[in-house]
Amino acid sequence: MKSRMLRLGIALAASGLAVQPLVVNAAQGDWLVRGGLGYVVPTDDNLEDVLPGADLEVDEGMSLTVEGTYMFLDHMGVELLAAYPFEHEVNVDGAGKVAEVEHLPPTLSLQYHFIPEGSIRPYVGLGLNYTTFTREEEFGILRDGVRLELEDSWGAAGQVGADITLSGNWFANVAVRYIDIDSDAEINGDDIGEIEIDPFIYQAQIGYRFRRAAAPVAAAPAPVKPVPPPPAKPVDSDGDGVIDANDMCPNTPRGAKVDAKGCECDFTLNLKFEFASAALTDYDKLELDRLGERLKNASWAIGKIEGHTDSVGSDAYNQGLSERRAQAVVDYLASKGLDRGRATVVGRGETQPIADNGTPEGRAQNRRVVISRTDCDVSN
Repeated sequence: MKSRMLRLGIALAASGLAVQPLVVNAAQGDWLVRGGLGYVVPTDDNLEDVLPGADLEVDEGMSLTVEGTYMFLDHMGVELLAAYPFEHEVNVDGAGKVAEVEHLPPTLSLQYHFIPEGSIRPYVGLGLNYTTFTREEEFGILRDGVRLELEDSWGAAGQVGADITLSGNWFANVAVRYIDIDSDAEINGDDIGEIEIDPFIYQAQIGYRFRRAAAPVAAAPAPVKPVPPPPAKPVDSDGDGVIDANDMCPNTPRGAKVDAKGCECDFTLNLKFEFASAALTDYDKLELDRLGERLKNASWAIGKIEGHTDSVGSDAYNQGLSERRAQAVVDYLASKGLDRGRATVVGRGETQPIADNGTPEGRAQNRRVVISRTDCDVSN
């Protein structure tokens, strides 16, 4: 019987280990407390032939049981069984009750719980029992003056059981235990062998599960907003004070006065007019071609074209000559696509020299045309 119980406990524990990876739970740290009744059924037929033709028997009994289990892992717990002293009558065939004994069977077991978080939670356990006999009281006579004494003992224990959820943390429990209780028996101090109580204990109990405090859930860290890259510094490639994104006339000369769109406000052309002539030379046309390319980007511009002369000749002659020179420039630019309506022709004669009219070089510089925009008052 003992070996069969041990093999059963080992087999059930092994099967529990096999299904463990299929179960996810969180029982670790919980306490399970159970209390109820245990029906104790000892083995039959002890100490045969103590009397010729008579057997010594230990009767069944009932007692209160209390258990406490601590789950140190999700599936594993350690349990202590305590109980009100078990009481048994000792009978001899043909002589009736000859004694009554009480003993305490505290048992420490290692349990495996198959489904710790299920509504029905089966478990198995293996452990160690220490039985101490608190009373041996004789009620009959084996022989005149005979006294029965039982020694304390150690023994193995096994169990199978199940907790069944009732409501919340309350549950019912049913379990079957086997405890190996073999006690040396003495009569008047003489050893007569062992009494094998070896009871099966059938238990019906009510229990409560004390759950460990839930670990505080750490608040999720606030998302870190990415730091935007610093804005790119605006680029002004030609250095005219208007960034490239807004510059409609790129590559203006350094230092030139420009409008809000980056286009030049003034153009001064030192054209190579011959003396007393308003005809454009090849050099003049080349300069005007270059100017026309720059003016294409400022097609909205409005301005005036001023002609100038040196001081040779009468004022009236030079006035007319300056006007013809300015008109010659307008006509040439118009042939390149300039809108005539956007330009005003003005002759300044010899009134605004920029060089000494007393030298050939100075007079050549004074024979010039100046193109000025009249819409360039907008600040950039």
